[in-house]
Amino acid sequence: MAEDTPKTSKLEQRLHLAQSEKRFYEAHQIYKTIYFRCTARKKYAEALEHLLPGSKFLLANKQWESGVDLACLVVDTLSKSSVEITEKNLTDFCELVSLMPPTCADREKYISKVLKLLSGSKLLLNAFNEFLGRQFWQEGALIQTRNRMFLTDNGFVVGCFLIELHQRYGLTSEIDLFITQTVLQFLCMKKICVAATTFYTYTRRHPKLEPGPPFTHFPLLNFVWLLMLAIEQKLGSSVLCCLCNKYSPQLSRDPSYYMYLEKIAQVYFGVQPRQNPLTSILSNLTKMLGDTFDDDANNDRTDGSPSTSYSMHVDEID
Repeated sequence: MAEDTPKTSKLEQRLHLAQSEKRFYEAHQIYKTIYFRCTARKKYAEALEHLLPGSKFLLANKQWESGVDLACLVVDTLSKSSVEITEKNLTDFCELVSLMPPTCADREKYISKVLKLLSGSKLLLNAFNEFLGRQFWQEGALIQTRNRMFLTDNGFVVGCFLIELHQRYGLTSEIDLFITQTVLQFLCMKKICVAATTFYTYTRRHPKLEPGPPFTHFPLLNFVWLLMLAIEQKLGSSVLCCLCNKYSPQLSRDPSYYMYLEKIAQVYFGVQPRQNPLTSILSNLTKMLGDTFDDDANNDRTDGSPSTSYSMHVDEID
């Protein structure tokens, strides 16, 4: 043990000299040597003391490949040490990502390692996904941003993001479209609370949206609101039938809505999944709920269905 200290000290002297003279390749190799020596003796904290500043130093000097390599070793070291991951570790992970440009080839590898390491802590994992969402948003990667924001399981964060997204890229007439698909997707994933929080955050905080519910100018939002109420109150499939019939003109604006509604009908309203994969994706839904595209059939079903306060409420808030 006593023999290792002088060796490490000499390595550190060489490291400082390599850093001061901007000999990045040599510095990278010395950092890795220190890493192997420390981990071999299970001195993980000491390894991290070198790897973290080393990665930041290389990334700050645009040595992307070697900088990401040390960043990955940071994650590997924490994984080997089996210590509890803390918010301080999360802060370090985020700082390292922020130093990596989107063009950095190995950034995704590093992010994947961090996500795997954080998988045991839902709180830290959600926080990291939120950070990634904001990072991707700054970089203009909209699809990646949306995916990461969804993974936060934080309806408030998602709702605020959708407001920003609509204000930057959407038309006023599309206010309802931006939130509807998101809520339906969360419902399909059985994340009712996240769906509700997202909906109410979006509808109450959007500066261009009228107070509601109910909504006078955006009936599609009324459909989403009533759908969530029907799920919360565990109402039957006849209510879903009524809602789909009532709002079929609004639902037809995006054909994907029916795909989500088929899943929602199965999860919350007891509709059996379709047996034949070659049939229309709406076949089961239309069998249970009636033909939403046939006005005459809609009228017959509406007139013949039992009168409930819920269906009356739907009619009142056209």
